[in-house]
Amino acid sequence: MHIPERRKMRSSDALEAFGRILEDIAHQLALRPLLTSIARHACELLRADDGAIGLYHPAQKVIRVEAIHRLPQIELNTEFAAGRGLMGRIMETRQPVIYDRYGDLESMSLPELADHAVIGVPIFGGSGQLIGAFGIGAEPPRRFEASDVAMLQLFARHAAIAIQNAVRYEREQRRSERMALIAQVSRLVSSELEPEELVATTADIIHSVLGYPNVVIPLIEQEDDGEFLVFRSHAGAYAQVFSNPYRMRVTDGIIGSAITLRASQMVNDVTKDPRYVPPPEPIDVCAELAVPIMLGEEVYGCVNIEGLAPFDEDDVRSIEIIADHLAVAIKNNRLWTEARQAAVMRERQRLARDLHDSVSQALSSISMTAQSLVSAWQRDPAEGARRAHRLEELSRLAFAEMRALLRELRPATSVAGSTSVKAGVDDVKALGLQAALRRLAGILAPETPSIRLDFSDYVPQPRHVEEELYLICREALSNAIRHSKARVVRMHASRGIDRIDIVVSDDGVGFDPLEQQTEAASSADHGIGLQTMNERARALGGSCHVASRVGLGSAINISVPCHSTVASGAP
Repeated sequence: MHIPERRKMRSSDALEAFGRILEDIAHQLALRPLLTSIARHACELLRADDGAIGLYHPAQKVIRVEAIHRLPQIELNTEFAAGRGLMGRIMETRQPVIYDRYGDLESMSLPELADHAVIGVPIFGGSGQLIGAFGIGAEPPRRFEASDVAMLQLFARHAAIAIQNAVRYEREQRRSERMALIAQVSRLVSSELEPEELVATTADIIHSVLGYPNVVIPLIEQEDDGEFLVFRSHAGAYAQVFSNPYRMRVTDGIIGSAITLRASQMVNDVTKDPRYVPPPEPIDVCAELAVPIMLGEEVYGCVNIEGLAPFDEDDVRSIEIIADHLAVAIKNNRLWTEARQAAVMRERQRLARDLHDSVSQALSSISMTAQSLVSAWQRDPAEGARRAHRLEELSRLAFAEMRALLRELRPATSVAGSTSVKAGVDDVKALGLQAALRRLAGILAPETPSIRLDFSDYVPQPRHVEEELYLICREALSNAIRHSKARVVRMHASRGIDRIDIVVSDDGVGFDPLEQQTEAASSADHGIGLQTMNERARALGGSCHVASRVGLGSAINISVPCHSTVASGAP
């Protein structure tokens, strides 16, 4: 009579405890705390000493221990394939398992517990699919019976509901976290951060929002000995370990495979993947996810995440979206940088052209006049005075040109691609093209050579056209005065059917155009005048051609589209 009464009391106590346990786990929503609570309650329910609960991962076909009670910490996150250990045996048979000795199993993860009795039951979801398993152990002389199996199976059915609810809750919470992460990275794209700062900030956000333990985002850099991934932007444990950047060849490791294959690489057991390259400093790593940062076929780097827990397809999709955002941001930054560099180069070319068209021409005339000033004064003081007066005019012109250019270089007023406000251009605005050129001719060559202008067939053009024509003609006149040794320089302007044609010719020594091109190609300064004339003519939709023969003089033919008749100097 004594033994049945004891069993009755134990059964009554168990049912009462069972009710309290169900009420307790019903309020748990966070998965890991819930599983830990279930493992502890299962041990209490069966008066066992230790236990574990694992979840089934169909993609990997393993049961992974997610919570433990009074077991070594090493057991946590252990994975069991079919037939391996107690969990693997349950996954293989889909049936309860009882052993009087844990050591009687074909394989066991904790040999120090070989003498413990063990019991395990599968946990099935509502549609009958396997979602996990219990593994419970007890020190000798405790042995498990059929009633223990029935009790644990009943508990497993109720625990399955709580587990499925917690999994759904965690999945939704994880999805919300991913959406928050993607939103933060999206905002970074428009922040105009430099690529290095952008990926460093993104690595910190990925770590802080999603909780990945080790995050690094290396970018590809071209070096003398090839392409390398340079690791600078670390977050999580990496940030504490790696204080200095390090590099790796772009084809090495799982990251290298992601970049080479242009596809994400998810490896949940790096010890079994020969591609894995450990970091310079040892870090405990089980899984790695590498997602290339790419736009089209162009790859800029890789988002690399490592840790102990395995990754799933949701992780891959989330990081791929982030990588796409980073690729767009990096591409935009590089395009902006290239555009800025191109704008700077265009501005430098414009300033070089303007300096040549204005200041260098005036300085050249000053030099030529200064060289002849002493001999002219000795021959005729009146001629010397005229040349001195010409030096004064040329100096004022050069000073005005230089002051206008300096005004443009001031940050508050400088605009890339703008046209300098030059003294000669001001004459065009005030007097028109023909009068401005006559004034210029008087300054550049008051006596020799003779400059003859014929604008009888010319029709005034819009101001911006005449300003550019003035600069082209000024360069042509300056070249003839400095280089041709001509006695007469002629400038004839006429209107065709739909063109304005201006010919600047001289009777000087001429030159070989092919030889001139060779000299221009070998010197950064030589031939810049002809080049700028061509550039200005093309900007107006026209052309500028030079014809010359040694000993027979030269002719520069300028042709631009004709606009409707306007009053001289009109805008």
